[in-house]
Amino acid sequence: MPPVIIVMVKAPVAGFAKTRLTPPLSPSDAATLALCFVQDVINSALRIIANMIVAFAPDDGRAMLEASLPNQLLWVNQEGDDLGERLNSLIAYAGNLGFSPIIVLGADSPTLPPSFIETASDAPAGDKTDVVLGPTTDGGYYLVGLRKTVPNLFHNIAWSTARTFDQTAHNINQLGLHLFELPQWYDVVLSPTSVDCVPAQFRPKRSLSSSGDIRLAAGSWSVAPVP
Repeated sequence: MPPVIIVMVKAPVAGFAKTRLTPPLSPSDAATLALCFVQDVINSALRIIANMIVAFAPDDGRAMLEASLPNQLLWVNQEGDDLGERLNSLIAYAGNLGFSPIIVLGADSPTLPPSFIETASDAPAGDKTDVVLGPTTDGGYYLVGLRKTVPNLFHNIAWSTARTFDQTAHNINQLGLHLFELPQWYDVVLSPTSVDCVPAQFRPKRSLSSSGDIRLAAGSWSVAPVP
């Protein structure tokens, strides 16, 4: 069966996307930055796997995203009360379309090496891997890969916390499944309190402020404080 990548995205609506970055960014600049991230993640992933599903939110967000992304994509809205329910729904949807393995990405790691995605796609083909996880530096994960839906995999997970990866790995072990762990990577998050966690190539020379000069362009981005 052919592999597929699901990219979970938020429509770049001011006040809805990348709200953790406001301030120092304005809601409009944060939304523009979010779209840049989505474009970079999708364009990078398409170099590895040609089949892609964009899982969007909110329900009316497709039109705004579709105008800025490639034409050959499949689209589905995200359904579920929490991230675990949304992941289960999306993985089942992709499986019903005949795809396997199924790789799920977010749009917070635009610098993710494409080789990580290639490894995640190849790993479930063997008998020794049931689930692939790509851990992030903050305790979550940037990628999930599996052959099919796994009941209870995302049960009792504290999402968006330092425990998210460990709790998911615990579930995998309790279910008697085999985990393949990718190299650790990072979500790109810029805020007055988290900028020190960002790799050096993305750090401004001094702290961001509301007077910062935000330079954004589709497919690339930078944050440059006003001298």
